[in-house]
Amino acid sequence: MKKYLVGGAVRDSLLNIPIKEKDWVVVGSSPEEMINLGFLPVGKSFPVFLHPKNYEEHALARTECKHGSGHTGFFFQTSPKITLKQDLKRRDLTVNAIAKDEKGNLIDPYGGLNDLKLRCLRHISNAFQEDPLRVLRVARFAAYLAHLNFFIASETLKKMSDMIHELSDLSVERIWLETKKALLSYNPQIYFKVLLQCGALNKIFPEISYLFQNSNSVKPPIRKDLGQKTLSALSIIVCLSDDIAVRFATLCYNFGKLNQNNLKNNIKKNKTKHSSILLNSMFSRLKLPRKILILSKIFICYHNILKKIFFMNPKKIILFLNHIDVWRKPHRINEIIAINKAHLCNLGNFKYHLYAPEMLLKKIYKLASTIKVENIIQDGFIGFKIKNELTERRKKIIEKEIFNVKIFKKNNFL
Repeated sequence: MKKYLVGGAVRDSLLNIPIKEKDWVVVGSSPEEMINLGFLPVGKSFPVFLHPKNYEEHALARTECKHGSGHTGFFFQTSPKITLKQDLKRRDLTVNAIAKDEKGNLIDPYGGLNDLKLRCLRHISNAFQEDPLRVLRVARFAAYLAHLNFFIASETLKKMSDMIHELSDLSVERIWLETKKALLSYNPQIYFKVLLQCGALNKIFPEISYLFQNSNSVKPPIRKDLGQKTLSALSIIVCLSDDIAVRFATLCYNFGKLNQNNLKNNIKKNKTKHSSILLNSMFSRLKLPRKILILSKIFICYHNILKKIFFMNPKKIILFLNHIDVWRKPHRINEIIAINKAHLCNLGNFKYHLYAPEMLLKKIYKLASTIKVENIIQDGFIGFKIKNELTERRKKIIEKEIFNVKIFKKNNFL
C-alpha cells in the first residue's frame, strides 16, 4: 500500500497558506488491511479511516458513478487495483487534484500546478456537473482564494450555470455548511457574487438575489445598485467583526428597502413587517441558526442608529437598549455599531462611521448600566414600581449625557 497527501493540504502548502487539516488517499489496500494496521473505520458510504495516533483521515482510493440526484446520488467503488490517477479524476478542481507522496514528490495528472500559477479554478472533467454541491464549493473556493487573485475559468462557470436546476436536491445542511465557510473567509462577498453570476443565488437565496433586480414596473422602483452596495458592505464588515451572525445580518440590511409589491406575499406596507417576512421565509427554508435570525431582525430595525443617536430622546434610547436585550447581552452594542459602520462607510458617510456617534452610544450604555435593580430595591421600591423607577433613572442619566454633547452638533459632527 501507498498513501498520498491530497486536496486542500497540498494546494494550500503550495500557496503558503496555513494548512487546516490533512487528508490522505491510500492506494493498493483494503478495509481489512487498514483495520489490521490499527486504523479506525468511520466511513459509511465509502471506506474512510482515522489514523490511530494523529486521527488524520485516510480514504481508500475510489471511483464513483452517478446513480441518483443531488450530491448524495453516487455509487462508490473501492479496490486495491484503483490507481491514484483514477481517484484524483473524481475531484472537483484541478488545484484540488494534486497529490504528494511520503517523500515529498508531487503527482499532478490534471494540470493543477499550472492552474495554481495562473490562479485559475478549473474543473477536471465532465463528471464535475454530476454533483450540484460543486456549484457552492467553487463559489466558496473563489471567496477563500480571492486575496490571491484567483478566478473561475469561463468554461467552469458555464458548467455551474448549467447545473443550477439540480440545486433543489441539495440538503439545507450542506448549503449552510458551504455558506458558513464562505462567510468566515476574507472575502465572503465573492461567494455571493459568483452565485449571482451563475444564476444560483436566485435558487439558494432568492431574497438576497432580489436585491440585484431593478424593476421599473412598480413605484418606487428597486435601486439597481442595492445588491452591489450590500456586497460592498459585506466586504467592509469583515474588517470589523469575525462573528458569522454579524456578517450574515449585514446581508439583510437592505431588505427593508425592497418593494413588497413585487413579492407574492400580500402584506401591508410596513418595512419592518415586510423585512421580517423575508427573513422568516429564508431562515425557515434553510433552517439557519436562530441567533443569526434574531440579530438580523434587530439590525433591520436599528440600521440607522448611529445617524439618529444625537436626535433620539431618552425614552426611545431606553426602548432601543431594552429591545436589543443589551443588559444581558452587552456585546450587542458592538455588533450594532459594526454593521452600522460598514454600511455608513459603504455610502461614503465617513463622518458618521467615526468618533462621535459611536462614542456617544457606548457611553450612554455604560452610564445606563450603572443603574442597578438591587439599588432600587434597597431604596424601598417593590413590584412593578421597580421597573418604572429603573427606566426613569436610566432616562435621567441619558438625558444629562445627551445635553452634555450638544456641542457635537455645532462642531459639524453631524
